[in-house]
This record gives sequence, C-alpha cells and structure tokens, in this order.
Amino acid sequence: MNVWNRWAVLVALVSTLAFVAPVHSAPTAFGAFPNNATHSNASVAAAIANVPTNAGVVYDALSQTNAIQVYNFGTLTYTGPIDVSLTLARIRAGYCITAESNDGGFFNFNPGELPNIPRKGNNYYMEFVVWFSINVAGGTYDKTVEPFGTVSFPGPMRLLIGLGGEVYFTGDHYGSGLQANAYFVNPVPVPGLFNITSIVPQGNDMLITWQTVGGETNVVQATTGTSGSYSNNFTDLSPIIIPKGGDFTTTNYLDVGGVTNSPMRYYRVRLVP
Repeated sequence: MNVWNRWAVLVALVSTLAFVAPVHSAPTAFGAFPNNATHSNASVAAAIANVPTNAGVVYDALSQTNAIQVYNFGTLTYTGPIDVSLTLARIRAGYCITAESNDGGFFNFNPGELPNIPRKGNNYYMEFVVWFSINVAGGTYDKTVEPFGTVSFPGPMRLLIGLGGEVYFTGDHYGSGLQANAYFVNPVPVPGLFNITSIVPQGNDMLITWQTVGGETNVVQATTGTSGSYSNNFTDLSPIIIPKGGDFTTTNYLDVGGVTNSPMRYYRVRLVP
C-alpha cells in the first residue's frame, strides 16, 4: 500500500470515529404511583384532575417567564423559560418515576421552607420530579439524558401539586439558599408587584429603589419634565441590573448628580426581555 492509500484509510477511519453516535442505556419504564404511608395514588389522581390541561408554563412573581432559574447543588445551571407540560401529562397518565422514591409522595413543609406557598394542612401537597427526557406515549423515561448538559438524575427540579390543583415549581430542590420561594404554574401570579417603592435624595444624588425578582434583567430609565408634567421619551440611565437568586426582592440604583439635574428627572424601571 502506498503512502497516499495509507492516508486515505486513516482519514476514512478518523471520519468514521468522529461520527459515532453516543450510546445511551435503554429507557426505564414508568411505574404506578404507590399507595402507602407516604403516597396516595387516589390523592395524586384527585389533585391532577384539578389542574387545567393548558397549564405548564412556569412564571416568576412578576408573571414573567424568561428568567426562571435552576440551581444544582448551589451552582446556577440555567436561566430561561421552563415548561412542565410533559411532567403534568405523565402525572395525568398515572406514571410514577419509581427510581426516585419521593415522586408523588406527600410534601409537608419544614419551618421557613418555600414561604410563598400557602399552608393548607398535612398531606395537602405532593412532590413530583421534573425530568425532561420522558416519553409519555411510550411510558418510559431516560435517566442518562442530562438537562442543561450537567444535571444528573433526578436533578433539582420539582413540582408541588395541591389537592385543589395548585402547581408550584422549584429549581432548587437541594437548597442553595438563593431560591427560597417557589415559582408559579397554576394559578398564575397577579401582575403588580414590580414597582418603584421610593425615590430618595442622598446629597446631590438620587436613590431609586424598586421591587423585582432575582434573575430578571432590569434597567432604570429617565426622562425630563416639570412639576406634574413629563416627556414620554424615556432613555436608559443605568447599566443592566440583574439581582441574584430567583426570588422576589428589592434592589436600587444611585443616579449620581440626579438631584442637581435641570430640568428635573422622572424615573421608571423596565424589564428587558
């Protein structure tokens, strides 16, 4: 074999190796929700029957969907939209992820845990694993396909479903401390929590404080005006401000020299998509 043939064989071999598909283990079959001291298949069926079939999009406290956060053992692994429709569909089908013993089990709160979820008595809520690689029609799930490329099974994403059909999402099941509150799936939160709470002079500067949600992208804007009247030509004043965590929070921005500006300034804060 001459040198060119040897190179041709080598190139062909390298090309073949480069396109070898990853090997995954066979998918795992779902089981049925158990009925014992920690689980009630009747309670699961009653709760999911009260969840609207069009529910699935996850919302933060400002009714926004673009900055839902997932923390895996304290590391922020994802920020963006999340839809749990597939998880709700597999619960409707009566499918339990039996590889995780708490799937479908009663969830009773520890003191201070997920404080924005109303307390409604013992065994009212149930906990469910959120795992994206599921095949409801085929009745299987694949534990080897890692969400976001880094999260191994069962991961930090969970749903809490109440007997009345309430659905909450947490992306921090392992407790990083940065996401104390749950996100919303059903019902959707009422808008109105995003607002400026104070504008206070500090010497020659002006401190603008507002309520928002960690992970959302905020920008302070300003326009000119006179007392009781202002132009609607708002322009960006601050750099992008993204508070840490995924919870309802208060943050601020100092407009240096804002008190001495003439004409006076009017402020607003916008969420950047």
